[in-house]
Amino acid sequence: MSTLEGLRRAYEAGRSTPVLALEGVLAAARDAASRRPSHAVFCALDEAGARAAAEASAARWARGEPLGPWDGVPTAVKDEVNVQGLPTRSGTVYLPAEPVPEDATAVARLRAAGAVVVGKLVQHELGLGGTGISPHGTRTPRNPHNPLHCPGGSSSGSAVAVALGLLPAAVSSDGGGSVRIPAALCGVFGLKPTFGRIPNTGDPNLDGTVGHLGPIASTVGAMEHFLRVTAGGDGRCPLAARAPLLDLAALERARAEGAAGLRLAVDEDAWADADPAVAGACREALLALEKAGATLCTASVPLGRHAPALGFITMISEAAEGHAEEYDRHRDVMALDVRMALALGRRMRAREYHHAQRLRARLRRELAAVFETADLYVTPTTACTAPVVRPGAEDTGEADQYTTNKIVRYTFLGNLTGLPAGTAPVGRDERQLPIGLQLMARAWGEAMVFRGLYALEALGAARVERPAVFHELEP
Repeated sequence: MSTLEGLRRAYEAGRSTPVLALEGVLAAARDAASRRPSHAVFCALDEAGARAAAEASAARWARGEPLGPWDGVPTAVKDEVNVQGLPTRSGTVYLPAEPVPEDATAVARLRAAGAVVVGKLVQHELGLGGTGISPHGTRTPRNPHNPLHCPGGSSSGSAVAVALGLLPAAVSSDGGGSVRIPAALCGVFGLKPTFGRIPNTGDPNLDGTVGHLGPIASTVGAMEHFLRVTAGGDGRCPLAARAPLLDLAALERARAEGAAGLRLAVDEDAWADADPAVAGACREALLALEKAGATLCTASVPLGRHAPALGFITMISEAAEGHAEEYDRHRDVMALDVRMALALGRRMRAREYHHAQRLRARLRRELAAVFETADLYVTPTTACTAPVVRPGAEDTGEADQYTTNKIVRYTFLGNLTGLPAGTAPVGRDERQLPIGLQLMARAWGEAMVFRGLYALEALGAARVERPAVFHELEP
């Protein structure tokens, strides 16, 4: 498993170089793409640019002058996030194929920290889907733990790349769970920071009220270093301009404090919506935290059950406005689920949208009350494990609201409230499909989320396991 920490140790000891690490990534990506069914994760590569960056990093390491934890680390970027010299097509076949002139702010900051940007990663079309199943462009990568199942979306390529060990971390985005869902379903870590913590500049999909940039990674430490590098205003994103400075001292404490004294809030009514295997694995993780000194307390978030409905009304209304031109010009070639979502969004009435926002404000107040007595609000990340890829879904797209509601049952809470939320891999079901536990904190409380994640990782209650084998199955 490729980790940021492991690469740094290898570079320091001279066992590897950024050039060798990059070549390993490219070779592994080609191998994954050749499998049947496909595990292809890249939709665009910048091999020349990545090699130049790797060579520059190798020279810095040879001089003993690395820029920091990201120097020489291969990473890649969800398709909807701008990467200079590559097109931004957001998982479509109809958005322009011309290269964009500059990086998104988060990507530029990672490059400045020495990261080797390999290319763009596949995603669900326009980011409008929780399964990751999308018929356009590069074939949907299957779940690496069981290729009969989907990877989750919309950051499907990001999660699969990390789960396969190709990359220690990937730049992703989350409008209804699109970081946390695929991270949970593929058995890796994911973080949705507080709304506005990382500038959205350079992601044309994130112009509404629910979308965030965030990392998917193989370790908690990689996510922390991602946040340290990318957080803070850039002068162009009004949301990030209002964010307080990242509390670096709190992040340092989060790594060392452990579970003792953590107050974890659990809403039993909410947990009842999870499948038994999911709830069981998540309770085992809670028990590990409790044995290490955390305390559990009861919570009640009645509107949480309606978060999927409120989230969909909000997201599809805003997406229909943001993608009006694409819908008018290209709806005949859109996947059926995306076309349907945008059509519904265009028919949403103003009073329905505003009613959803009033309930959204009440949901914020319910969660604020939880944090008066608790440090973290804890739920499963998804109510089910990865769904099966149904016949024909990869050819047309798929709309299954029952399954989608189970996938987003808990994740929309973070997008509607803007609160920071992370997911940790805490187990598997009988089909070896991963299960995630979600930790949510008060606004700007990423350090508390990290404290919980670090504690789970240190206790062995959360760990990333690379799939033992690729299953050779015909599509």
